[in-house]
Amino acid sequence: MFIRLIPIFILAVVLSGCATTQTKTQNEQIESRVTELEKNLQAKDAEIVDLQYQVKDLSSKIDASKSTDVDQAAPDSQGAAGNDAVKSTDISDNTQIIRVKVSPEKIQRALKSAGVYTGQVDGRIGAGTKEAIIEFQKSHGLKADGVLGRRTWDALKTYLK
Repeated sequence: MFIRLIPIFILAVVLSGCATTQTKTQNEQIESRVTELEKNLQAKDAEIVDLQYQVKDLSSKIDASKSTDVDQAAPDSQGAAGNDAVKSTDISDNTQIIRVKVSPEKIQRALKSAGVYTGQVDGRIGAGTKEAIIEFQKSHGLKADGVLGRRTWDALKTYLK
């Protein structure tokens, strides 16, 4: 009777060995696919960030043209106390880089004077200007988010004098 069980036992061992090999191969395939999907996800994340910068750049160009119209219609109303009115439309839109009423040219001139902006003063808030704002914020102990809000502008506008 024992002799009859030996072939069944051998067959069971052989089959279980094949199952282990198949499981390892399937695991390797799954790991490879996960790695590929992670790379695709990183590429899509980078694409999203790039698109966000493009949207911000286009928004700032639109705001720059509005700001230029406002600056031409009414001279800079910055009094002795230096109070700039905050644009209410900018506060509700978190994609905006500039949250105070000031022209992009003034921002770029101040950043250039502060030594953190090396680009042209062209009135276009692009990636270079945003990087300069972040650098300025870091060097002045401000929240380095690349958004020109009240605190950042209060520190930056001293470089216009």
